[in-house]
Amino acid sequence: MDALTGKERILRAVHDTAGELGYLVYDASIVFRGENSKVVVKIDHLSGISHRDCEQYSRRLASLLDDMKVLPNYSLEVSSPGLDRKVRTPDEFIRFTGAPVKIVYMDDEVKKTIKGEIGTVTAEGVSIRTDNGEIAIAFSEVVSANLTY
Repeated sequence: MDALTGKERILRAVHDTAGELGYLVYDASIVFRGENSKVVVKIDHLSGISHRDCEQYSRRLASLLDDMKVLPNYSLEVSSPGLDRKVRTPDEFIRFTGAPVKIVYMDDEVKKTIKGEIGTVTAEGVSIRTDNGEIAIAFSEVVSANLTY
């Protein structure tokens, strides 16, 4: 007897399918609404995601979800995080070193915004290269960060 809830089984299928195909799960959500349930997944890959990647992942996951019979009827949305994706972790900052970014951060209890390129990334924070030089921001001060291609 499987002790996992329906949601846990679906999320496991989401992640297992991504792993089998060589993708990362950037984000996943499930909305249970009876006949209108919805599974939304954003997949990622170090070399980017194409429409073909989304189709391949969608087909494989839909087949698995159908076999699991956890959702009687559902819609499935699969996409990439997009060009203006959030940068959420030190690893993501490292991955996008040199990319244009907009960061909202707290500086002495004042919310500030900076645009520039991701520079050096350490365990504590990131430096942002701007036309006026580099500014170091601690990860603990970051409110949000988005790429700005």
